[in-house]
Amino acid sequence: MFISRVRVRRDIRNVSNLHHILRGNGYGAHQMLWDLFPGEQKRAFLFREEIAKEQLPHHRGAKGEPVYYLVSRDVPSKDYPLLSVESKPYTPRLVAGDRLAFRLRANPTIARKVEGKKNSVRHDVVMDAQRNLLHDLAKKIGIPVSGEKSTLKRAIFSAWVQTGSVSIADDLRGVLEENERHREAVEKKLVPTSLLDFALKACADKALEVWLEEKGKGNGFVLVRDDQKDRLKFQAEGYQWHALPKKGKTAGFSSVDFEGEIEVIEPERFAEALFSGIGPAKGFGCGLMLVRRV
Repeated sequence: MFISRVRVRRDIRNVSNLHHILRGNGYGAHQMLWDLFPGEQKRAFLFREEIAKEQLPHHRGAKGEPVYYLVSRDVPSKDYPLLSVESKPYTPRLVAGDRLAFRLRANPTIARKVEGKKNSVRHDVVMDAQRNLLHDLAKKIGIPVSGEKSTLKRAIFSAWVQTGSVSIADDLRGVLEENERHREAVEKKLVPTSLLDFALKACADKALEVWLEEKGKGNGFVLVRDDQKDRLKFQAEGYQWHALPKKGKTAGFSSVDFEGEIEVIEPERFAEALFSGIGPAKGFGCGLMLVRRV
């Protein structure tokens, strides 16, 4: 395998807007990066987009343009006229018990069977968790379980304030208690709006933790626990929705940036995951796990 850093060539950046067009355009970047592997009919690489000035602070001229990290089976071509490519062999030497810091941009989804449909339907993990919490609250408070997330959230808050329901507040504090990274918020004197927002964040965070733990079971790793703080060395931030208008008005995918610490359990399976990626939407810049020893 090879790991590569790819940038739009400096002379091209100076005379065109290509780097501005590519920024945040996962599909366009994927098509362009594929050109680095002439003759390949099937995608054999993963990539991740970053911002040059954050990744290369000491490089002259590095600004807000994208920089791409690739992991591939073959070395990418350096003859592509638009891109500057730096590559080196990537052969991680792993043994069971290795501790690694990781970064992963992934598209967390969950598949569920739907009555009347042959195939399972994929749901966004964050939206699914928050929607389920709002539905449970709506049923408990006695209002219709319908509408968009923002509409339902307003309706729950309005009914909650009118009824002065103590049990709703208790339920939301229970959600915070269940998440070790949000438990301290229980001690804060939160107004109802903040309590609901914190609980929605906590339930989404927990769902993402469960999703990544499940992915670890199939890919030879586990999340590491910080015994001093009594919590997992894990965080999930940067939730984004990426619209794909060419595929339809509502088409798109979400991405979340995970980081933390893992322990390798099955070295061969984990090494394969470093190449094959984790989760869907790999063609849009998701799935590549970057690791370093700690």
